Amino acid sequence: MNKERKQPTTLFAVVSFLAIIAVLIIMINLGCNTTLSVFAGVIVAVITTKLLNIPWSEVEQNIIKTAAECMPTFLIVIMVGMLVGIWMAGGTVPSLMYYGMQVISPKILVPLAFVLCALTSEFTGTSFGSVATMGLAMVGIAATTSIPVPLVVGAVVSGAWLGDKMSPLSDTTNLASGVSKVPLYDHIHSMQYTTLPAAVVALILFTIAGLYYSGGSMDLAQQKLILDTLSKHFNINILLILPAILVILISVFKLPSLLGMGLAVVVSAAFAMVFQGVNFVDLMLNRGGVLSMSELLVTFMVASVMGAVITSTGILDVLAKNVLLKFIKNRTVLVFVTLVYCYVVNFLTAGGQTVSIIVTEQTFESTYEDMNISRKVLSRTLEDSGTLSAPIVPWGVATIYVMGVLGCSTAYIPYAWFIFIVPIFSMICAITGIGIWDKEEKPVRK
Repeated sequence: MNKERKQPTTLFAVVSFLAIIAVLIIMINLGCNTTLSVFAGVIVAVITTKLLNIPWSEVEQNIIKTAAECMPTFLIVIMVGMLVGIWMAGGTVPSLMYYGMQVISPKILVPLAFVLCALTSEFTGTSFGSVATMGLAMVGIAATTSIPVPLVVGAVVSGAWLGDKMSPLSDTTNLASGVSKVPLYDHIHSMQYTTLPAAVVALILFTIAGLYYSGGSMDLAQQKLILDTLSKHFNINILLILPAILVILISVFKLPSLLGMGLAVVVSAAFAMVFQGVNFVDLMLNRGGVLSMSELLVTFMVASVMGAVITSTGILDVLAKNVLLKFIKNRTVLVFVTLVYCYVVNFLTAGGQTVSIIVTEQTFESTYEDMNISRKVLSRTLEDSGTLSAPIVPWGVATIYVMGVLGCSTAYIPYAWFIFIVPIFSMICAITGIGIWDKEEKPVRK
């Protein structure tokens, strides 16, 4: 006998959503990985569907539909893993480090750390990889000068997360565009309105600070040691930078994501095999290859299931109409609340940017729709807060990673200026209407 389907009340919607959030927070703070934590959220969401007597066939249809919509992003993530593995093993990243260090002097060390780490992250799609490669080199050189190491680490972190945020190879970039159902390069284009001005301001600040602290000399022996080590383990060649330039060109000319990534993988693999003599299979799998993306891929799939199940319950619609829209009267307030909400989730989940992006998107998606604001404004706001706040959460995974790799304390956080500047431009866009579009992708005027 089929039970009558129930409509969620406001109280039920609030309690159900808070229960899902609470499970995610508790699981992550207990040390569980993101995938397991999100799966626990799925279980709570499924229980919610049962309490509302929602037919499982309907839930299943939503899951299948969501999986189909996310399939292009799944494929892109796989190819991103291939490309990162190729660039690490094939010498593209080591060559970027090698030639980048040739122009270093104490006067430009701080702004250069920001720029080079941003480029490394942009080319590789990984802030962690940028910190552990170019960032480590910059901090090692800084230790031989009179420049405060926390300042250099702040520049490194700012650059690494800038590149990560804007890279078509980044997991969070693909995640934010994927869960928001925004084409990858549309998402990246939208982020330019808040990211590029913030990057310019941050670069000016890092340049001024670098000049202020640039007294003393550099230990050339330390620099030579790093360069010799790179030369010993890789066949360094200026041509190996070409695959990285190709990725930029793909982004500039807005080639279809799958086609562009596929082209980059083929060209990069050819360069790596010619210059390093490495095996094609090793390129695909090792040193950050496809295997390194497996956890993200599974997390993304589980998150998609959670989103589909939550959507089936209808609780987000109730939250949006009966709670959020009562307080959110215009786009300025909407963007502000989205930013704050994303920050809160990130801090509560120990820098869990993946969970922060997923939960915030699911909470505010319908509100952006109802207020006739393009999804790419939502996807941008998710990254302006969710992605960027990860390395400034003192107890967060990203912060612990930075401290462990670079041998520093949380003293770098106040110097991560770029991360604090971006939300300011998010609000400027919301207030002025610059970089804001409606659902038909037409610019919204003030």
